[in-house]
Order: sequence, then C-alpha cells, then structure tokens
Amino acid sequence: MKIIKNILRAIKLAGKKILYKLARATTKVDERVVFFESFQGRNYSCSPKAMFEEMRDSGDYNDYELIWAFRNVHRPGKILQKLLGSEKGPKISIVKYETFSYYKALAKAKYWVLNSNTRKFLKPSEDQVYIQTWHGTPLKKIGLDVPGSDLDYAHEGEKFSYMISPSKYCSEKLVSAFGLQGREDIVLETGYPRNDALFTFDQAKVNSILRELDIPRGKKIILYAPTFRDNKHSEVSGYENASGLDFDKLKEQIGDEYIILFRAHYFVAKNMDFEKYKDFVIDVSDYEDVNDLYIISDMLITDYSSVFFDYANLKRPIIFYMYDYEDYKANARDFYLDQNELPGPIVKTQEELAKAIEDTILFIPDARYSMFNQKFNHLDGINKGLEVAKKVIK
Repeated sequence: MKIIKNILRAIKLAGKKILYKLARATTKVDERVVFFESFQGRNYSCSPKAMFEEMRDSGDYNDYELIWAFRNVHRPGKILQKLLGSEKGPKISIVKYETFSYYKALAKAKYWVLNSNTRKFLKPSEDQVYIQTWHGTPLKKIGLDVPGSDLDYAHEGEKFSYMISPSKYCSEKLVSAFGLQGREDIVLETGYPRNDALFTFDQAKVNSILRELDIPRGKKIILYAPTFRDNKHSEVSGYENASGLDFDKLKEQIGDEYIILFRAHYFVAKNMDFEKYKDFVIDVSDYEDVNDLYIISDMLITDYSSVFFDYANLKRPIIFYMYDYEDYKANARDFYLDQNELPGPIVKTQEELAKAIEDTILFIPDARYSMFNQKFNHLDGINKGLEVAKKVIK
C-alpha cells in the first residue's frame, strides 16, 4: 500500500511540474501583479494578509492586481470576499491552490508574498521578486539548523529576493536556517507585518470576535496553543494529538470562571475532538487569523511554539507548559533560546500549570518580560505591512 501511495504521489507531482512549466511558457510577467499565499493556501492570515490589506487601503496600489491563492476558494475571510468585484482600489482575484490558474498566477505575478516553503519546482524567474515573510520568530531550531535535515530549506532560500525579520536575533536564525550566508542583505529587519493588528484593535473588535465564537461574558479566556511533535508521526494517522492536558481534571482545578481556546498546529488539528468538553474548551484550530484569538485572550499557554513572541506584544501573561521537555529536546528538536529568557514561568505538571494560571491574577510585566520585548519585538508596531511593501514592491 505504501509503495502504491508513493507512486501516485510521484505521478501527481510530475503533473504539477508540467502545469507550472506550461504556465511559465504561456504567461508573461506583469509588473503590476502581486501574488499572496498564507500557509500554502490554508488561510487568509499572517504577514501576507497584513501586507495585502495595507496595500489595498493605501491608495498607492490602485493600478495593481492582487491575487490570493486558497485550497478552499469558498473559505477566504469575509473582508476579502466583499472586495471581489469592487470598483474601488486594486483589482482582487482568487485562484485555487495547485490548479492551472494557480500556476498561471505565479507565472504572471512580478511579486510573490508568501509565509512558508513552496514546492521545490516552484522557482521564480530572474525578473520576479519573491518576498518571504515567514511565520514567526523561531524558538525551536528549524531548517538547516536541525541535525540531519535535508537541503529543502537551502533550496527554498536560494529563491528568495527578500526575507522579512522582526529582530537581529531572528535575522541570524533565518540566515542560518535557510543557508543565506553571503546574502544577509536580503533580510530586512522591519518588524512583522502580521503583528500590526496587535497595536490597532479596539473594544468593538474584541466584542465582535467574542460574539462570533459565542464566548459567554464574564469568562476568563485562556488561549492554549501547543505545537506539533516531529517525533510523534505515522504514515497512517499523521501527527499525534499534542494537547498534554487532562481537561476534565483541569476544569476541577481552575473552576468554571475560565474557558479554553484550543489552537492546534495545522499538522495536528484534524486529530482533535473536544465534543465532551464543549462547555469548557472551544476548538479554534481552524479559526482564520490567530491575531483575533490573541486580542481576546487573557493569557497564553504554549510549549515550544513561536506564538509567544508575537503574543508578548500585548504584555499579558504567558505560561510555558513543557510537560515533555526532555523528550522533545532529545528526540524532536533542540532550541535556539535559553529557557531563562522566556517571558513567563515554565511548568511541567498539570498541578503546576493550574497554580500558574491562578497566579496570573497578580501578573505585572516584570523586567525580564520588558527585556524580552526589547530584544525580540522592538520593531513591531503599526503599518509595518505598508512599510515592507514600499521597500520591495515598486
């Protein structure tokens, strides 16, 4: 069965390569077209979304065409859908991921704005500009920094025209992970466009999200966002559930005043079932934009995910639930950052976690928290999306 799957996968990949070559051969690059994609077509989110919206609204790009790619073309955010066919601002188009229209859009666009790796055969031509925004400051090692890794990240790095970074620390790690030594000048330290929304929201925005998620008023909201485990994967079931929590027990420990928003990594999300916890846990793994979840939450619980770097801009409590730290470090991935720099307590048992949650009532950002933001987030702010666009999209 595995052999058959591999053969079918190889045939499909060969077909995609042919479509892309055909698209390139029949399509001219248009100087006024920008192509956007987030998490390989899964979402309307992250820095591509921020750049798109600020370009759309600025008035400086009204003679451009802005193209988005989605796996599910009926799922894009409500704002994007409303703009289709609008006479104001730039022309906006949607294409379905990995169809011929998708490859034609890539061939046509002068500028590519993406936040994750692409297929190896998707290479921009010499007169195209590939802007890689990436999707977070790394805590765990990535790419070429992972022992025994293949060269996929190096091949991807060779395609970049620019890469966006929020700090000197992040720039150093991205250069190392993608093999950009000797090309460090393509890394632009601008702050992350995706974090613009953390500085511009208001109470009306918060109330709107609370209504959309049907969260009862008066509840304290915990955002729990663990990452996936590289070493917990099978060909049959994919990545294992990495919640690490007994939710029944946690509810007994912290009471009814809390509600948990569970945000699984997209590698894991399909394996989760929270029906039995529906009055305590809301599965938000498929929610379009994680920034909305940040701004409504009272605290963040994570493990080795990079989400805490962005969340720290809000200066709210962060708890690191590293129940499998030794196993993860030894058998999955090592870390770039020393634990002493993390902007919150590290706990390894559920009892310690429950106490840490209760202790947040006394939370005030301390000197370590402030130093963390100064080192990793000092460039984040307002309109970084437009700032990046003006630097690289002429």
